[in-house]
Amino acid sequence: MEMSVWNHLDELRSRLIRIVIALSVTTTLAFFGSDWMLACLLKPFPSVHATLTSLQPAGVFMQSMRLALIGGVVLALPVLVYQIWQFISPGLAPREIKAFVMSLYFGTLLFLIGACFAYFLVVPQALSFFWNYSRNLGVTPSWTIENYLNFVLMFLLSFGIAFELPLVLILLVRFKIISPSFISSKRPHIIVTLAIVAAILTPPDVISQLMLGIPLWLLFEISLYVSKLMYKE
Repeated sequence: MEMSVWNHLDELRSRLIRIVIALSVTTTLAFFGSDWMLACLLKPFPSVHATLTSLQPAGVFMQSMRLALIGGVVLALPVLVYQIWQFISPGLAPREIKAFVMSLYFGTLLFLIGACFAYFLVVPQALSFFWNYSRNLGVTPSWTIENYLNFVLMFLLSFGIAFELPLVLILLVRFKIISPSFISSKRPHIIVTLAIVAAILTPPDVISQLMLGIPLWLLFEISLYVSKLMYKE
């Protein structure tokens, strides 16, 4: 028994090393495309007559490194998923393997939909609102690149994670951990929880919270309807 545990740990170590090597390579490659990633993230900037500022000598470079790391993680995802899959698949039942594979595909799709929804619809509106709100009060906006990227990336990540809600609920119903009737009975509590989640994941203003809270509520209702159909089947 002890030998098998050590073999298991040794396999885990070897796969972690492969993941680290893959991340190192992909992050290096992504650094050369960091200018393109930065240009894409700057497109929602609300004014063509103003520019972002940086208060630190190495501020812009550090943001490029940050984008390179994010891009490296994205590029290394196939390797990351493959290594995780090879590590856990021997201990999974066929039903669990099927659920894992479907969750991987649909989870990735839902995350991309959420991030795109934020990038094309929510982020431009939110940035424009805050920019014009400041100007209407006689305050000239001067945003730093660090704060701007924090704002945009937080929106993309928040919406990507939030759009995983249908998958989570459907999996819980699929494995009979909870039932649709139980979810329906807890609807008021769940809606309040979603509002709290929206408040945590977004900047501290009502507009941003509504932009995430309303889609979360709609996704919850859709998930509940789909889970009811699946539960009957």
